[in-house]
Amino acid sequence: MPTEAATQRQLLAILGPVAGLHVERTNTGVAVDPRTGRHVRFGTPGAPDVRLTVAGLAVAIECKSSTGRQSEAQRRWQAAHEAAGGVYLLCRDAMATAREVARIAAEAGNRAVSLAILRRCEATKKVLH
Repeated sequence: MPTEAATQRQLLAILGPVAGLHVERTNTGVAVDPRTGRHVRFGTPGAPDVRLTVAGLAVAIECKSSTGRQSEAQRRWQAAHEAAGGVYLLCRDAMATAREVARIAAEAGNRAVSLAILRRCEATKKVLH
């Protein structure tokens, strides 16, 4: 069973290089400022792990292990994103999620991006097996 971090890395490896997608990793948390020792919060609570834009559509992806659950803040973020017209995907399997992004791209009329994602999936599958 892959960890959330491993699933996230695989998803970014598949989607990141695809021309026509704008993909970014989102970080949220707390860090200690080494100069002052103060705790500094960054990011938006509940924000997804990965955000991307395909064919003008905002897609948010939260990566979870097979047993991982969304926090209340993540559910609120999802509801707000979907209410604004965005797509939110819960990713437990990087390959399946990448294929879902390919389907979304095709439905939005960007067949070239869809095919590029599917080619990356096939190349990744060959490397993994």
